[in-house]
Amino acid sequence: MAPVEGYWGKQTATIDWCEENYRITPYIAEFWNTITNFIFIIPTFSVLAIAITQNHENRYKWCHIGVTSVGFGSWCFHMTLLYSMQLLDELPMIYSSCFLLYCQLETTSPENHHNRPLQIFFIVISVLITVIYVSTKYVLFFQACYGIMVISMVVITVRIIMTLRHSRKLYIASLATYVMGVIVWILDQHLCGQLKVVRSDVMPRMLSPVTELHAWWHLLAGVGTYLSVFFSAHTRYLYLNKNPEIRFWMGFWPYLSVPSLTKSKFKHRIMSS
Repeated sequence: MAPVEGYWGKQTATIDWCEENYRITPYIAEFWNTITNFIFIIPTFSVLAIAITQNHENRYKWCHIGVTSVGFGSWCFHMTLLYSMQLLDELPMIYSSCFLLYCQLETTSPENHHNRPLQIFFIVISVLITVIYVSTKYVLFFQACYGIMVISMVVITVRIIMTLRHSRKLYIASLATYVMGVIVWILDQHLCGQLKVVRSDVMPRMLSPVTELHAWWHLLAGVGTYLSVFFSAHTRYLYLNKNPEIRFWMGFWPYLSVPSLTKSKFKHRIMSS
């Protein structure tokens, strides 16, 4: 994309996406790529409140915090196209992936167990990736690291579904949604020229947001990530015999309720006192 200056000044990020900069408003560089990050923030922050209320394990609270931070960072990045905000988007993707990988690898551990060696391993990995990426600014290095983590999640999840009780529908929904997101991300990368022609010469301007494929990546990846954490937590609490319940807000948005965790916490307090 040609450099266009708006409220946030000259672009310093090493990446500029296919959406035309500052087309909707001078205060947001990539409008649709920005606002679609709500999918990472609002649902996950709401589920974090439920997790705190019901005393879910801290590992899943950190997953929710990680996903929310990805959405916040991505919002800031696409809004400003500044390099500092790019890092605020990309590095939390690594950290939140480490949180989920830890949860997956510890699915069959005792309740509230802390695997210190594994935690230290992921901290070291996160620090190394951060130092190398910030030093080199080589975006393919970041994408390769993130890709390896996503593939690792899929491999671990396959092992989990082959050995533990789980919700197959939940797994298929999470995987299919994320894969569709990856597909539109790739198409946005390789068909940007054609998409720009369609927006400017073929489609009415009011319909052009439909062709903003990176925004669709946000929506699909956000839902896929949400469901991946959901699947991990649901499988974990099935293993612990906590009778997790899949409920739906407004009849369509799923969330996990584990009332037995709240009861266990209350019972522990009674016995301690």
